[in-house]
Amino acid sequence: MTAITPSATTAAALASHSGGVQAGYGVSLTDLAGFEQALARARAGGTGVLEQQAVAAPSESMQALLKPLEHINDEAATLHKAADAAQAAGADLTPSEMVTLSMRCQEFLFHSELTAHIANQTSDGLQQLFRQQA
Repeated sequence: MTAITPSATTAAALASHSGGVQAGYGVSLTDLAGFEQALARARAGGTGVLEQQAVAAPSESMQALLKPLEHINDEAATLHKAADAAQAAGADLTPSEMVTLSMRCQEFLFHSELTAHIANQTSDGLQQLFRQQA
């Protein structure tokens, strides 16, 4: 197994342009190598201009996979709007409004935790499946 490292010229070019090479948490050498290869392909084109490319629409299975996350995002946006509207009104919230807003926040938290739990269980199941097949 060989290690993938960026070339010395790429590292030197990055260091000279940015004042040093910096990488955030979670960056792998594969990311750097892929970036270097993308730069090389762009330079090989000769023009230096990258043309736009059509992107395929997500498949139905991908849309179904992301639907729970979109629902959570919509819930968060709705809560944000409700909180902003209450703050913009300038008046104190009535006890019933506070209870309603708290209940909606708890419901949002429940949906978020449930989605995270399902995603973790799915990930664990897939890992076990791949281990069994290996």
